[in-house]
Amino acid sequence: MVRPVVVLLHGFLGFVKWGPFEYFRGVKDALCHVDIDPLTPEVPTAGTIAERAEVLAHKLFRSNTPAFALVGHSMGGLDARYLITHLDPDRRIKSLITVSTPHQGSPLARWFLESRGPIQAYIRHIGDPGLRELTPEACRAMHIPDRDDVHYMSYASCRPPGELPFWLRPYGRAIDEDNDGLVPVSSAQWGQFRGVVRSDHIELIGWSLGLPDAQSGRPFDHLAFWTRVAAEATAAAERDNI
Repeated sequence: MVRPVVVLLHGFLGFVKWGPFEYFRGVKDALCHVDIDPLTPEVPTAGTIAERAEVLAHKLFRSNTPAFALVGHSMGGLDARYLITHLDPDRRIKSLITVSTPHQGSPLARWFLESRGPIQAYIRHIGDPGLRELTPEACRAMHIPDRDDVHYMSYASCRPPGELPFWLRPYGRAIDEDNDGLVPVSSAQWGQFRGVVRSDHIELIGWSLGLPDAQSGRPFDHLAFWTRVAAEATAAAERDNI
């Protein structure tokens, strides 16, 4: 049995490392401590899903690695689904876990595109064209059918508006259902749904920008979470790769 390589996929406007900052803060080191050495490929921060997936395919498939277990945060999960469906002719992807991925889009993407204001204008400027693909309408129109031989799983995250950091709170209140400040819980569900964790969208990857609070479980233990998720993705890929 070949052990699959775990791949961590960043989201919209994401990066791998920017100066001292890691997108998945401390996660690579935490996984190495449990004998998982993940790949962390960088894709165009505001590219379309197809563009990001094509870069990802080039980076993964230029090696002869026979099996991969993908773990995508936010838009990274959409990139992964596109890659699996359209860009993996050798069927090397064996499993995918998405975490707070807007599979059905996010109303906030539409809000940023249609609303006036300096913040909205700035996000449109740096987020084009990827932002346009994250609206509910665009996500519903995408043709990315699942592949029968891949195990798809998902997690959502959520905090009530009062638990969100001040800068995320207006966005959380603008979404008419449970959400993590950016993505509705219902939109994050795909394949085998593994549940909802108590975290905001950015806190998920280790950047807790609210005050510590034991009652609300802040900061979220992201290292334990991603270690569990990587192990689950690996186990699912190994079951399909015996």
